[in-house]
Amino acid sequence: MTEHQDDPHARIEALERELAELKAQAAARARSVDIGGDADETMVATGDDNTLVKTGQYIVAHEGSNVFIQQSVDRFDAVDLDSALGRYLRHLVAHNRYLQLQGIRAGGRLVHIELDRIYIRLRATQQRLVEHEARWLDEEMQAAPGEMHRAQTGPSVETVTIGVDQALADHRRLVVLGDPGSGKTTLLRYLALIYARHLSAQGSTLVPDRLGLDEGGLLPILMPLRQIGRYLAQQADDGTEGHKRLLDFLLRALAGARIDLPPTFFDVWLEQGNAVVLLDGMDEVADPELRRRTARLIEQFVQAYPHCRYVVTSRKVGYAGAARLGEGFVTTTVRDFTLADIEQFLTNWHRMLAAGLALGDGEAGTHYADNQTAQLLSAIRDNDRIRELAINPLMLTVIAMVHRDRVKLPDRRAELYAEAVDVLLGKWDEARGVEEIQVLDDRPFDAGDKRLLLQAVALHMHEHARKDIELAELHLLLHQMFFDMTPDMRLAEQATARFLRVVQERVGLLTARGEGVFAFSHLTFQEYLAALEVADRETYVEYTLARTDQAWWREVILLEAGYLSTQGKERTTRLIRAIADQRDEPEPYHNLVLAAECLHDVGASRVGGNLEQEIVARLEREIASLSTARRRWFGPVDKADWMARRSLAVEAWVNAGGGYWSKPYGEPEWITVPAGEFWMGEDPARRHHVDAFCIAKVPITNAQYFLFVKSTGHKAPKHWEEGKPPRAIASHPVTNVSWRDALAYCEWLSQRVGRQIRLPSEAEWEKAARGDQDKRPYPWGDGAPDATRCNSEGNVGTTTPVGTYPGGASPYGCLDMVGTVREWTRSEDRGDRFDADGWVDDWIPPTKVVRGGSFSCVPPHLHCADKDWGISYRGEFNLGFRVVCPPTSDL
Repeated sequence: MTEHQDDPHARIEALERELAELKAQAAARARSVDIGGDADETMVATGDDNTLVKTGQYIVAHEGSNVFIQQSVDRFDAVDLDSALGRYLRHLVAHNRYLQLQGIRAGGRLVHIELDRIYIRLRATQQRLVEHEARWLDEEMQAAPGEMHRAQTGPSVETVTIGVDQALADHRRLVVLGDPGSGKTTLLRYLALIYARHLSAQGSTLVPDRLGLDEGGLLPILMPLRQIGRYLAQQADDGTEGHKRLLDFLLRALAGARIDLPPTFFDVWLEQGNAVVLLDGMDEVADPELRRRTARLIEQFVQAYPHCRYVVTSRKVGYAGAARLGEGFVTTTVRDFTLADIEQFLTNWHRMLAAGLALGDGEAGTHYADNQTAQLLSAIRDNDRIRELAINPLMLTVIAMVHRDRVKLPDRRAELYAEAVDVLLGKWDEARGVEEIQVLDDRPFDAGDKRLLLQAVALHMHEHARKDIELAELHLLLHQMFFDMTPDMRLAEQATARFLRVVQERVGLLTARGEGVFAFSHLTFQEYLAALEVADRETYVEYTLARTDQAWWREVILLEAGYLSTQGKERTTRLIRAIADQRDEPEPYHNLVLAAECLHDVGASRVGGNLEQEIVARLEREIASLSTARRRWFGPVDKADWMARRSLAVEAWVNAGGGYWSKPYGEPEWITVPAGEFWMGEDPARRHHVDAFCIAKVPITNAQYFLFVKSTGHKAPKHWEEGKPPRAIASHPVTNVSWRDALAYCEWLSQRVGRQIRLPSEAEWEKAARGDQDKRPYPWGDGAPDATRCNSEGNVGTTTPVGTYPGGASPYGCLDMVGTVREWTRSEDRGDRFDADGWVDDWIPPTKVVRGGSFSCVPPHLHCADKDWGISYRGEFNLGFRVVCPPTSDL
């Protein structure tokens, strides 16, 4: 098998062919060598120090310096393996069969775990059209006051959590967004694998069984968009770019992998709608102009082949502006792992690892897997910071690798990656005395030396906006670095050859991805190593500032700050302050948000001076004002992008220690409303007196409500997970809480802060929104709602962080009084009449006044005087609350 030594996928194909041949020979000779049989353990020696072992339900293939673990041999009985289709499907299966992140060793060999065995279903958010429950209410409460008013509200949208397989069932054109390591690429590789296996085997039900889709005859077409971007960079954009350019790229890429196909191979599949087109990594097209061209090319491809299924993935930061796809694509966002997801993933991981360690799936293997999973789950549950890290497949894989070699897990991201890199480079094998290949004859060459070389390679690749590197280029880079160490051409060449062998056989960090092509096992490791290389420069600040405007460098910068924080405060502080002070920025709030995110990753204890307070104060000033400098963005920047940036700024402010509430109980920031009359209602409005009171500046957030739930054990809102709000909405208004839930929160907060906290009456709410001077329709005055004033009319489609819209402030300074969420009051619903003082009885009648309109409402339902109603024991996805208290001298 020496002809395949540079390509692990080719080795897998050859190994499987050899296995199939051995099985056939064994059957022909009527011998009991059946790798797929029921024997507890069967071994076949295949020569060249290679063995195939069936142990329980697993097949373990030992091939050179690698161990491949799988549960079955793929069947290709529905296709001719020598045909174009057979060659293509076999290529897809071989290249997507195993988990790409390596690093676990057994007896000095790298263990390759089968993707199909460890993959767990991802969950994602999706916006769902929801009709207000008018019909249900008609049946439930035919005589309810205000019913006709309520029925006038139109359809709205709700953000729900679903499985990605459900999103696939609902939409044939899907964009999947996610953070680094969330499993986007793995999802597409899994889909390609399932569709290819289904098409290869007679009578297969794999697609319906695994994905719940009745479409097993589709041909999977998997294309990395970073390579498409690189291909487009070599082609002139004459304005007539068409869908054929994508097909040309695909055929060229396959030919480069020695899969020669007829020029029209894909045509019939695409034209008949019998293909699933999987496009990975929109954000990895680093150049914004190339990203725009790529997006338009995808749209043209969809127009040419409208009946196919399409799935496109991207990090969130790379999918904005001109990179967004039209043509009916629906966007969904991958959710963080729950504890149940974590347990399932770790169970699968450790069971496969037990097979690689020759423990099998019997009592010994099961005991090992269960014990390892229990220990790691306990470590994750007991440490909030580690639980915050254990949110996706990459981080769990890293945590599992580090946990196997370390007693204590690091609880910061950069430190966890550092430990993972040590594992992948074999540092702990060195400590255990495992023999390593000698790279330099005249001196030691340990894991630290390997890391320094790979740092330089990583930065070189990142500077050229690439995720892979050809062997010839890699060889040249390494040769120059070894020549700098030992100025002898022959010794440098020898060391380069040896190091490349080490990389292929022993290091799970930089891996062969095809004929003569190498890549880091995950883009995040490339980013981490590049970050280390930048941080070690004397000019690290200047180098970093020159790249803060590029999404391609965002993770590098965050990880650079994290690494610097392990070396001391001075250099960390200097970098973060320089980012915050930089004047030029590509979009609103960019530099302050990036600085705050660096600070959040690092932790306030690892920076000097009062940097945390400075950044919090500056973010607060920027969020609270809409200065001329900020308004200049409103117009040239897409409205949705502009509001997304404001939301990120608010979230960054909260994560950095800001917020409209105070610790430890989340007491709101209060606004004092003086006693006196104001104009209440409309058609006709009338003067009404209200005593002085204080009202929360913004609605109660998920983060504040969580303190109540955690303290009391009160039932959490239905959209929370494991009794906690998702991180992404911690600073959003809490929703899915009933009027009774809101009362319980008021009672709890009253006991904690020693004030009488309650819901506002509808009169108090309206005065806080309208002020006492005029009959203004909106809190800000007469001007129509826009994207600086409120979240409404479906422009965002869901809730946003509180305080995102300072242009919508009321005369007293209250924010988010209309739009975002409707708000409970304590008042009884009396139809068209106003309950100015509030109903006294806590429980009867069951309908209560709701004010404010939500993110889906349109005028006039955003008027200060507009009123709605809700059922006291029922929460809704667009309904929250704020609280009031008596005025006191210390507020």
